[in-house]
Amino acid sequence: MLKNLSIKNVALIRFAEIEFAKGLNVLSGETGAGKSVVLEALNFSLGQKADKSMICHGEKDCSVTCSFDISGNDSVKKELDELGIEYDEEIIVKRTLNVDGKSAIRLNGESVTAGMLRKVTSLLVDIHGQSDHFLLLKESNQLALIDGLGGEKITAIKDKIDDCLQQIREIDHSLKTLGGDEATRARRMDYLEFAIREIENVNVGENEETDLSDRKKKLLNLEKIANACSESFEALSAENGVTDILSNVCRRISAIKQYGTEYEDLSTRLSAVLDEVTDISELINDCCDEEFNPEELEEIETRLNSINALKRKYGKTYKEITETLEKFKAELELIGDSAEKSEKLAKERLSVLDRLESYYDVLTEERKKVSENLSKKLSDKLKELAMKGAEFKVEFMSQEGEVLSTKGRDLVCFMFTANKGETLKPLSKIISGGELSRLMLGIKAVTGGNFGAETFIFDEIDVGISGEAAEVVAKNFAYISKDRQIVAISHLPQIVAMADVGFLISKNEEGERTVTHVTKLDESGKVGEVLRLVGGNADSNAAFIHAREMVERADKFKSTI
Repeated sequence: MLKNLSIKNVALIRFAEIEFAKGLNVLSGETGAGKSVVLEALNFSLGQKADKSMICHGEKDCSVTCSFDISGNDSVKKELDELGIEYDEEIIVKRTLNVDGKSAIRLNGESVTAGMLRKVTSLLVDIHGQSDHFLLLKESNQLALIDGLGGEKITAIKDKIDDCLQQIREIDHSLKTLGGDEATRARRMDYLEFAIREIENVNVGENEETDLSDRKKKLLNLEKIANACSESFEALSAENGVTDILSNVCRRISAIKQYGTEYEDLSTRLSAVLDEVTDISELINDCCDEEFNPEELEEIETRLNSINALKRKYGKTYKEITETLEKFKAELELIGDSAEKSEKLAKERLSVLDRLESYYDVLTEERKKVSENLSKKLSDKLKELAMKGAEFKVEFMSQEGEVLSTKGRDLVCFMFTANKGETLKPLSKIISGGELSRLMLGIKAVTGGNFGAETFIFDEIDVGISGEAAEVVAKNFAYISKDRQIVAISHLPQIVAMADVGFLISKNEEGERTVTHVTKLDESGKVGEVLRLVGGNADSNAAFIHAREMVERADKFKSTI
């Protein structure tokens, strides 16, 4: 519910603070006083496109702040959760615009885009005459309205549809596990057989890649290895090399080993070192003989390429490739054995689809009954609202192909014309704000006002009506506002008299400027405004009594509903 609207520097409004209430809130005033400015400011705060021309002349910026009571509004709370915006039982929207055309929006103190804001405010306010917040212009909402009017019957059918859809989802999951339909299974089996054959043909060993990489590195560095080995062998085995020097030392120490155990130990150790160095020298000499083999290097490259190809497709390591191979073998075996199971599941799916189609037919039939009833009631209501030539119809279309949706096959479109003999058009093609407002008032009245947002705003509702029709409009407002908040801009005394809260929009000259003011009307102020609207003389006692009686009659009517 809209609680408060604060306007600063918008058009002729320097500052206005409007405290809205439950029930019927009516804004009235002379033509040109600025009623449309209030609506423009509200639209601005709800996320509509902004134009810097709305800024009050001579000011650098304008701002509009509004607050909403969202207690019990779960759909709004869900949207706020998705946007990551904290809230309690109230939300506050503040939007500013400067002369450079820059706009800033804050929702509960958090910066948001206009699109994000509209996601929230479209669930709060339904403005008739302004398509961006007109919920029933969207055909998906039209279908939801029909289903809502269908009550438990349609709910029960949709529950059965949902059960069928759940069964189909489970069958599809099982079929997917088994490899899908016959064509899908055949494709999958071909792939599995190819992959298994490819992995097994390569037959990679556990440490093979490491061993091949080491061998490749050695082959590529054989010249460097040969040079190092040759120089090392020369240093160890040449005349006066390491071996000769160690032999000489061994002889000298061996000659004195009988003079002490320490010399004997040294002789033993030196002899062992000499044997080790001699053995190393021979091994190094053997390494000098290896020659570069380009054929072997090419074979290693080919083998490594094959292993890398497996790694790219089936796993980064030997373990992962092995696991993939086992998994593919198990899946191939399962799919090979699943033909019979898949055929059984496919037949079961067709059976559930047939049952689903029958429920779709029942749902369509029930929706058409609801639509016919809605069309009849609405046609009668529109006649009461001074639209005697109006015609309303719900057009049904059906989606082709396999449809898996709780909504069924139906696509609906609300069709309307205000004048007898004219072609019916979708609601979105209706141009007249007054016609649109009265149509929506009629829909709200015949549906109990229980669809959509908590706040309905009606603009141009009184275009072209007066007298008895105006009385009917006022009474319909009263009915709907028992359950929903209504904000209406009106020139009709009957609607002003019916208001739970009235606001007078007035324009005055202050110095060199013209300024619009918004004044909340008390009981006497409401009577005075009714008096003005009926064209009565303020000094006429009879006119005053008539105006007061209109207010009293309206209050009495409201007490009976």
